[in-house]
Amino acid sequence: MDNLSHHLYKSRMRGETDFIESHHYVPEPGWTRMAFSVLRAGKVAAAPDYGIRRRRHAGQDILFCLSGAGTVETGGENFAVGAGQLAWLANERPHAHVADPDRPWTLLWFRLDGPDLIALRENLFGGRPAPAPILGATALIAWFERLFVALGSREAGLDWRLNQAVGEFLTMVDQSLATPAMPDMLAELTAAIRSEPSRPWTAEELSSISGVSPSQVRRLFARYLRTSPRRWLTRERLIHAQTLIVRNRHSLAEIAEQSGFCDVYHFSREFKRSTGVSPGAWRRSEIGETGRRPT
Repeated sequence: MDNLSHHLYKSRMRGETDFIESHHYVPEPGWTRMAFSVLRAGKVAAAPDYGIRRRRHAGQDILFCLSGAGTVETGGENFAVGAGQLAWLANERPHAHVADPDRPWTLLWFRLDGPDLIALRENLFGGRPAPAPILGATALIAWFERLFVALGSREAGLDWRLNQAVGEFLTMVDQSLATPAMPDMLAELTAAIRSEPSRPWTAEELSSISGVSPSQVRRLFARYLRTSPRRWLTRERLIHAQTLIVRNRHSLAEIAEQSGFCDVYHFSREFKRSTGVSPGAWRRSEIGETGRRPT
């Protein structure tokens, strides 16, 4: 038994929680309105009675279980978490995490802050933040070690380094959550939609082309594309519309029709919801003052 293991053994025998790593950081004022940061991070060897419960808190707490087990409460649900699993807590709602009294966990964790964290979490987990198995646990452990070093050094430019580190973390989680290759029939369906975005594409038509029920189509989109058929179709139509806007002088009403929107008002509403500006303003900005279009 090495010195660290011996220390943890003695701490747990005494019923104590050991905070092996504990780091705090305060980003520049206004930073988290535009980029990501890490407010706290640490490594905890929990005692059997260790747990935290809150009504709400800043940021989002992200836990990775190195060993042992515990339970998290997040999003109104309870989940068991074991070694090699990651749990993302919805801090904007009541949440908790509690060590298993028989096998108290050792956790790596950090508190993420930044713009629109709820949307970020829902995009990754599809609205249900159940514990996720991390396929590259060794890489994630190394990531935490680098994070602890960075937070401990507090060198100049740390805000930028933490933002980059969060991006690396999110990429690792996304890869761990990645599903198997898309079934051929779903790939063929999405290719057909992209080739004719102006078609109505009703639920019945999607079902007919794919050969499965409308409910199964929705499940396939949720599993492999992490969105609904309607949201996916709207985004594809907006991408098609943007291409038309910069490549020709058609009116917005014509572009709306060619892209599958029921009318220019529907098109404008969806366009502004996604980009923050109207189609007309986007066209003027993309084309520029000269009015020259790319060839």
